[in-house]
Amino acid sequence: MPQTDYTEISPVDLRNPFRNPTEEPDYSPDYREIAPELDVPGSKLPLVPAKAERVRIRRYFNMTFLTLMFGFVVAMSIYTGLHMLSTAILRQVDLRKVGELPQNYVMIAEQYMNDSAIINAITLIAFLCGNLTAFLVGCRLTNVKPKTMFRLRDLHFVRAVMYVLIGLWLQLLSGMLTDWLTPLLKRAGMRIAQPGFELTGSSSRIMLLVVYLCLIAPVTEELLLRGVALKNLSRVSQRFGIFMSAFLFAVMHGNLSQFLFTFPLGILLGYITVRHNSLTPAIITHMAVNLFALVYSYAEHEMQRSFFRTADLSYTLLLLLLGSAAFFYLILTERLPDQTPHQAMRGMRLAAGCPLFWAFLCMHAAVVIYSVM
Repeated sequence: MPQTDYTEISPVDLRNPFRNPTEEPDYSPDYREIAPELDVPGSKLPLVPAKAERVRIRRYFNMTFLTLMFGFVVAMSIYTGLHMLSTAILRQVDLRKVGELPQNYVMIAEQYMNDSAIINAITLIAFLCGNLTAFLVGCRLTNVKPKTMFRLRDLHFVRAVMYVLIGLWLQLLSGMLTDWLTPLLKRAGMRIAQPGFELTGSSSRIMLLVVYLCLIAPVTEELLLRGVALKNLSRVSQRFGIFMSAFLFAVMHGNLSQFLFTFPLGILLGYITVRHNSLTPAIITHMAVNLFALVYSYAEHEMQRSFFRTADLSYTLLLLLLGSAAFFYLILTERLPDQTPHQAMRGMRLAAGCPLFWAFLCMHAAVVIYSVM
């Protein structure tokens, strides 16, 4: 990046204190929230942050990681509580109907809830409450106003379609990569979990699944990841914020197959959020990607095999063409923000020293290990 490595910088714009010309000036919060001494005329920022500045940066980072963990814990607590309550209610109903229950009744009840709309309803309620609660708590802890996340700028229909095409293109490529890795890992005694959607059962079950995947999950995840997390991680560097929020987004999905997709998707969603100073384009793209995953799953199960293969091949070739064109147009006409030496000293170096970052990783690693046992 064409910028001199100054020992000290005198900020001109307090939303871009490191004088980085590649950053979006309206996106980042006022840096005086981290360095209040900048109120004093003539104040400068050193290359290596002083202790007080490091402490405040780590505080925002730690509050971000804490918010994500809090949302997950709240969601899982609600899910567990509702699951236990539903099982207890079913048990009482069946006791009144048949009197004595079989020894494997818990398994029978679990299967019934999976086949009906109960599990989907529990999942929807749990993650809606967990993500929204964490979003509000995160905004309060870090003094971020929700309305600042929706100051949409410079988005038109063609550009929105381009973002959706790139999202679907990344989904296609990650699926191809997963298909290539699966047999290799299988020979090594490992396996890749394949997330799937079963559009079967009652109409209420299908409807709840569609509402959750195409509305609740995209909106609440974007509020949490590209809202609270990206906004706070971008306080020192928008580039760091985009990549770190994408990494957190991928880790939260809990398996390698989805990591291969959600990490590059997260970079795209983070970039377009910063670029347009709004969560709107990321929410639209996220919704479109999830909707297509459902449509694809439905078509795979409901279409005749020969017809599906033809449709799948046609879609693949068309998306490879259009998605590649959209992707290369984007990277040739725009670019991710760069990072100055001063910002590099305040990004990953400080995040790696945050205890809650490692706690976040350990928590999700434990969930993954538990799920495969």
